[in-house]
Amino acid sequence: MLNTTKQLENEEIISDILKDIVVHSFEEIKDEDVLLCLECCDVDLEIATSNHFAFQEAIKVNFALDEFGDIVDLDEYRQLICELHHYFVELHKESGLFDFFPEGEYNVKGETRNLDSDMIAPKGRFYAPFEDAVIKQP
Repeated sequence: MLNTTKQLENEEIISDILKDIVVHSFEEIKDEDVLLCLECCDVDLEIATSNHFAFQEAIKVNFALDEFGDIVDLDEYRQLICELHHYFVELHKESGLFDFFPEGEYNVKGETRNLDSDMIAPKGRFYAPFEDAVIKQP
């Protein structure tokens, strides 16, 4: 399931929260012509979870806390968040809610264009990862 160096006490809970965030993110933009860069922080775990109380509490279960309820080992926390970020990006790509456009060449309106970073978009909105490659909606 989650590929982390730290053994998580509540791996399934954390995974379920992240899946819910992906679905919620899709619901917010599903009717918009928006492209998200996977390497440009458009899909960022820290931003998505900064005010997500359930996620923050689920993470804390796995760490020693100080008297204020803050995580003591911040290096270990940063490593976990980095590993979970990779999982979060994969969830977006594999959710079935987004079209995934890997870096490479695409044909847009008869012109070959090069994409230098991976992108996603709400499913069925674009035929290529460029703003003028919108599929016209009825």
